[in-house]
Amino acid sequence: MYKKGVFLVALLFAGVFFVSTAAMMLSITATQSQPSVLAIVPPETVFESFVKGQRFTVNVSVSNVADLKTYELKLSFNKTVLSVVGVKFLFEEKLPSGDVSVTPGVIHLSVTYEGGSITTMESAALACVSFEIKNYGLSPLHLSNTSLLNSMGQSIPHDTQDGVVLVRFHDVAVVKLEASTYETYVGRVVFVNVTVKNLGTDTERVNVKVYYNNTLFFNSSQFNLSAGESLTVICEWNTSSVLPGHNYQIKAEVSVVPYEADVSNNALIDGFVKVKIVGDINNDNFVDINDLVAWDAAWGSRAGDLHWNPQADINGDGVVDNADGILIVQNYRSGV
Repeated sequence: MYKKGVFLVALLFAGVFFVSTAAMMLSITATQSQPSVLAIVPPETVFESFVKGQRFTVNVSVSNVADLKTYELKLSFNKTVLSVVGVKFLFEEKLPSGDVSVTPGVIHLSVTYEGGSITTMESAALACVSFEIKNYGLSPLHLSNTSLLNSMGQSIPHDTQDGVVLVRFHDVAVVKLEASTYETYVGRVVFVNVTVKNLGTDTERVNVKVYYNNTLFFNSSQFNLSAGESLTVICEWNTSSVLPGHNYQIKAEVSVVPYEADVSNNALIDGFVKVKIVGDINNDNFVDINDLVAWDAAWGSRAGDLHWNPQADINGDGVVDNADGILIVQNYRSGV
């Protein structure tokens, strides 16, 4: 009876061992039925703003692999965007040992697990790579010259999945501001050209505002500005609402975009525009005989003539004639 019990226990143990072994073999067989995958995890790393010296990590991971004993690979990256801080071998309980070689733009890994082999269906990290950001831009993380070997030294078929690191840079600026004139008569229209540029890496949605002193006189609708694109906005300033005899500072602003790196260039000041009394040709804030003399000297002239004086063309019709003289007379002895 005792021997029969021992026999039944032994039989049961053998059955459990057989089932366990069979299950493990089925798992390995199922794992090996599809190619293993060597991948960069996460596959995409995005930084919305550029911070020089910022550090981060990615993993070189494997999945769907059985009896992995040794691996070798090269990982290339954009050396102008990233630099390598360090590499750590994982599965430490398997006693990884090997070599790391880092040259500009390339990491070479060669690792053997002295404490056993690796079998895993799920994604598992083999190595952790620490990078430091040097500049903004795009850096593919490309796996090449890869090799996976089992305990028998046999090659394990596998696919590779690359990664990418994107360091965005957001910066828009007013790069040019120019008024059509810096001396005009009250009531005249001054045209102001504002050139904005996207200095960053992504399309931005912006709008432009233009001021005289602190008074807003132009506010554009929003528009898209592609990376590297420049656009000139032409706006009109009707000076009817300002007091003559004064200088007015012209300023343009482009809206701040999310994650903007430098907001100091979002505004630009372009000197002053003098708004004069009608008829004050010589810009002394008084209409008198001196203005009549200046008008007489330019009488009959047009743009391009030797004696052309644009300030003598008081009504802005392109010629200095009697109509301009009448305006001087009408405002004679006016002053501020």
